[in-house]
Amino acid sequence: MSTRATPTHATPTRSGPVCSASVRPGRRPQFGAVALEMAPAFLLFFAIFYAIVSYSMAMVMKQALTQAAAEGARAAVKVDPLNYTSALSYETATRAVARARATESLNWLPADALATVLSGVAVSLTASGAVQVTITYNGYNVAPPLPILDLPIIGKVPDLPDKLVGQAVAQPG
Repeated sequence: MSTRATPTHATPTRSGPVCSASVRPGRRPQFGAVALEMAPAFLLFFAIFYAIVSYSMAMVMKQALTQAAAEGARAAVKVDPLNYTSALSYETATRAVARARATESLNWLPADALATVLSGVAVSLTASGAVQVTITYNGYNVAPPLPILDLPIIGKVPDLPDKLVGQAVAQPG
């Protein structure tokens, strides 16, 4: 009698089918069905994510405009009126200082956006000596930092405001 060695380990078997469609007899596997079902969900999630990022950029821009206006107002309050012979020359110098400081604060913007923003800087002085600086970014939705997407069913993402405004008031004292 010949003795044959029997294997001491069992042959590996699959624990389950690769997909449920491959088990059914007479049917072809539907591996692409999941991708087709995921497409609308991906579109919705991508639109939400893109809107969050785009609106965040708009909020960061608005905060930057407000910060620049505050820095311009603080710099304008430091101008000493005793150094000027007339109220008109004092107001002109105050406006120039506020505009220069706001410009310096926004130098990180691209050149075309900076030109648009600087055309919207307004400085006003009150009788009490307070300085109000308002910086307006007109046409923000025309050329935002991230492009506006026109997605099927959802529409334009994001729907941005036409203008962003940053404003600050500083009182000497």
